[in-house]
Amino acid sequence: MKKLAAILLVLALVLALAACGEPDPNLGTYKGTTVEMEGFTLPITEAWEKGFDIELKSGGWATLTIDGEDINVKWALNGETITITASDGEFTGTLIDGTIVLKNLLDRGMDATFVKEG
Repeated sequence: MKKLAAILLVLALVLALAACGEPDPNLGTYKGTTVEMEGFTLPITEAWEKGFDIELKSGGWATLTIDGEDINVKWALNGETITITASDGEFTGTLIDGTIVLKNLLDRGMDATFVKEG
């Protein structure tokens, strides 16, 4: 009986550890830093007065905070290509080493850079 209890306990521990898994290192808040347009690089607050941040959450959800307003969106990562899908369109770019660069925002040729906090 003790042997069976020990085996069940070990099995329960293994299953508990397996369920935890590794957290996604890409989750977190990315602060908008700069925008680049027509060869000029400016602080992101030149385009959005109160800033533009991205919070990547688990389950493929994200929150964009643009000029203090929150917008819930979906996100997906395929290799280094990140796609953010909002109700009114889609943004694509790269996510490399804690930096997101979204390309051609608002179809204006504007690229925005976001750096992960922490």
